[in-house]
Amino acid sequence: MKTKRSTRFAIAITVMATAIVGVAPAASAASPGFRDVSNQYQFYREISWMSEKGITTGYAGNWFRPEWEVSREAFAAFLYREAGRPSVSLPSRSPFKDVSTKDQFYKEIVWLESKGITTGWSDGTFRPELAIDRNAMAAFLYRYKGKPSFKAPSSSPFKDLRTSSKFYKEITWLRSTGITTGYADGTFRPYGNTSRAATAAFLFRGFGSSSYKAPAYEAPRSSWNASSVLSVARSQVGYKEPSWRNNKYNDWIDGNSAWCQVYVGWVFWQAGYPEYVPLEEYYDKGFNPPSGRTTFVDEAQAAGVVDWNVSLSDLDPGDVVLINWGDGQGVSHAAIVDRVSGNGAWFYEGNTTSGTGSSDRGVFHRWRPLSVLDAVFEPQDYYDATH
Repeated sequence: MKTKRSTRFAIAITVMATAIVGVAPAASAASPGFRDVSNQYQFYREISWMSEKGITTGYAGNWFRPEWEVSREAFAAFLYREAGRPSVSLPSRSPFKDVSTKDQFYKEIVWLESKGITTGWSDGTFRPELAIDRNAMAAFLYRYKGKPSFKAPSSSPFKDLRTSSKFYKEITWLRSTGITTGYADGTFRPYGNTSRAATAAFLFRGFGSSSYKAPAYEAPRSSWNASSVLSVARSQVGYKEPSWRNNKYNDWIDGNSAWCQVYVGWVFWQAGYPEYVPLEEYYDKGFNPPSGRTTFVDEAQAAGVVDWNVSLSDLDPGDVVLINWGDGQGVSHAAIVDRVSGNGAWFYEGNTTSGTGSSDRGVFHRWRPLSVLDAVFEPQDYYDATH
């Protein structure tokens, strides 16, 4: 916590931390410590189990990154660890022409092949870095279970899966075990990729115990690294919105609103800091959200972290600013601070124009004067206040 922020907020966090320590019994279990998987997360129990079993160690810095896709090599590693890390006789020549004997998961992939869980592709490749799709995951799990006796139903339980589909038996077996229920719209989406969170759910349903109780959650409090956020933000510069509010950021949140704050949320999620900013489809009440919907500005204000008296010394790389165009409508734009320059700063912004007179909206790296900045908050402050 930086001294430039509210002393009252710093005291509140101290009191909160003291209260948590005081309430938790001395013998209570600690969580795996993933920053992006709190006890409010949908699959907290499943991911906790996966961590305790040693199936996953997450990423450096106590990140699990639940929404990231799972690659074929990572799934091989997950199954190998679930099996108890059995000994493997490693051949001097790889069974797949795109898997080197020096690859990080060579042992796990060899084990997967030796057990008949995978045969790879017809061209002799395994394609380790390719995201594993849902039908391949079903096939791997079915084979890992020893190809149990199962009679596939005569009519498909999923409206996007034919009885003649290559992995029909494996997918319907997966459903019969309760490992998957498919999607609410009645589809299985066999060629869709699977997130790390969904994979944890699949593995827990297949191999976990119904009596498992997830440990108490204790949020990690080490400092974050803004450079990864800026790197992701920078990678999006030049993106142009195909049509009015139809863009990959609104698609990501399944929304159709002004999207400056959605871009900010997307950047933080992709950088591995998903809970460091509010994740909201709507910016503030001025953008007419449906009744009962919260907004980006609402959530930041509710956390008590917004500094409404901005000076250049308040702006650090990775901070999030609220911009006021001076049109009488108050704050109506959000951006990520890159660096201070002159009497203003450079920002990464979505849902804006280039400032050259072009009407094309997209993601830009733009300089703005201090005069348009109404407020700023630190993502670390927001995370601490909401956990």
